[in-house]
Amino acid sequence: MPVPETRYLFSRSERGIFAEIYFPKRAAYYGAIFNALRHGYDEHEVKTYLRRHVVALLNEFQTFPDLFNPHRYTAARPRRTPPSTAEALERIDMYQSPFKGWSVYSVDGVFFDAQGEPTEEATQVVRVMFRFDSSFTEQAAAAGCPDVLRSILFWVISQQGRLDEHKVWSKAEQAQFIARHRPWPKRKRLFAQQHFQAIASEAAKWVDDRALFVFAYLVRKFWGQVVEERLYEEEIWVINLFDLVVNVVKRTEQ
Repeated sequence: MPVPETRYLFSRSERGIFAEIYFPKRAAYYGAIFNALRHGYDEHEVKTYLRRHVVALLNEFQTFPDLFNPHRYTAARPRRTPPSTAEALERIDMYQSPFKGWSVYSVDGVFFDAQGEPTEEATQVVRVMFRFDSSFTEQAAAAGCPDVLRSILFWVISQQGRLDEHKVWSKAEQAQFIARHRPWPKRKRLFAQQHFQAIASEAAKWVDDRALFVFAYLVRKFWGQVVEERLYEEEIWVINLFDLVVNVVKRTEQ
């Protein structure tokens, strides 16, 4: 009987988001950072934390109230009023964990204060790569349209900074996408027309679930420790890069 041959097969790139959170490297923060990350994989744990602080979160996210709007991914028009507590709880129940792991490294930095004087400070950096897994993958493969799915995801996730009135799952966005990718084989155009809005809505919710995890859970856990320790931090920096491309080279036995 032939022995299986081990190979690693190249896979086409996938869309993801790269995030880094910068914390001052202080012993007082180690436990808060590690425990938030360790328990962050537990979707129930994150939901429980968000529910417990829902009123405070609605106040803290006044510049982005739609993050807690459960109807955001089906509405055609922007909402003018903030979500209620009941609606925010409904949105929290919709949360699906995008978090699969993290890496940590330290850097030494120099920062200038308000008077222009340099201050040296060690910084702890938590790095998280969020990889999107679409529920339409098998359907796209069966239709011979995995490239269409991939193209929609690259289109939706990488384009940030839209106006509040602009919805990524709208008919107008779909029309722009189809016009941008001409010429179309008939079956691929049909797949895009049938599934663009559902795919875009799913991807948009995933982007927001990542925001809930990073800002409403992880960063909030950290600054809660800052307050508890009666320490003072002027700012907490979070970097999000929406053009992350992930190539997974998979092991197979042939």
